[in-house]
Amino acid sequence: MPHPRRCDAPRRLTKQEATALIGVKPQAEPCSEITPGTVIHDAETGEPILGYMPLQDAGPLRRALLQVDIPAGGVRRNRNYISRSRTFGYMPRRPQMGREACGLTSISRERPDIAQVLESYADQLSRTLAVIVPGIADADRATLGQVLPQWRLGAEKRWTSGVINDTAQLPYHRDGFNFPTWSAMPVLRRGTRGGYLHVPEYGLVIPCADSTVVFFEGSRWVHGVTPISRLKKGEGYRISVVYYALRGMKNCREAAEETAYGRSRRTEREHAMARRLADGDTMIPGRH
Repeated sequence: MPHPRRCDAPRRLTKQEATALIGVKPQAEPCSEITPGTVIHDAETGEPILGYMPLQDAGPLRRALLQVDIPAGGVRRNRNYISRSRTFGYMPRRPQMGREACGLTSISRERPDIAQVLESYADQLSRTLAVIVPGIADADRATLGQVLPQWRLGAEKRWTSGVINDTAQLPYHRDGFNFPTWSAMPVLRRGTRGGYLHVPEYGLVIPCADSTVVFFEGSRWVHGVTPISRLKKGEGYRISVVYYALRGMKNCREAAEETAYGRSRRTEREHAMARRLADGDTMIPGRH
C-alpha cells in the first residue's frame, strides 16, 4: 500500500456548535483536494481525524451487497430519521424488543455466504487502518477489552457489527451506541450523484467515490450524508457498509451461557404475564 498523503484541516466548529446541527440534513459539495489515499489531521494538534483510502478488490463485496434484501419501507435509526438499511454481525440484548440474549443478526443467520464476505472485508479494513493510523489498532482493541472475542467480526476482532445503507441520505448525527473507536465505511456506487460524507467540525466533505473507504470515529464526530440522486430513473445505487463496535456487546456472556440466560429471561417474562392475566390485568400490550 502506498504511503498515504497527509492533509491538515483546521477546526471550523466547536463540539457544541456541531451538536446543534444534529438532525439537520447536510447540503455540501466535496473538497477537491481530498482524494483516495489521504489521511486528514487536526491542523493544530496533529491528531488524525479521518482517512480516505481506495478499497482493495471491491468486486466480491459489491456482488454480495447487491444480493442483500433490504426492506423497502426503511428502518428507524433513531427519532430523527428512517433509512433503507440492514444490520449484520452481532447484536446485544434488547428486552424491550423481545431479544433476551445476544446473538447473530438475521442476515448473518440467513445468508452465511454474505456474512463471510462481510467478515473478510472487516479484516482487510482493519489491517488498512493499522497502516494509515499507526497505534490505533491496539488502542481500539484495549477499548473493546470487555467484549468477548466470540462477539467480534473476523480474525482481526476489531468490530462487533455493521450496517448496510442502501442509497440513504442521513442527517447529522453521532453514532451514540458505539464504543469510542474508529469505524470503517466502504462505499460502492453506480449511476448516482451526491451521497458525500460531511464532517462539519472540520468542514470536510468526502466524495465517497466508488470503491473507496472512509475511516473515522463516528461516535465522536458529528457527520451526515448529503442528498443522493440517480442519473437515470430507477437505476443506480450508492451502498455504504459501516463497520463499528457496539457498546452493548460488553454485557454478552459466552454463547452457551447467553442462550441459557435468554431462555430463562423469556420464561420469567411469560410467567409474569400469566400472573397478570390471572389477576385480571387487561392492559397487557398486544392483547385486546
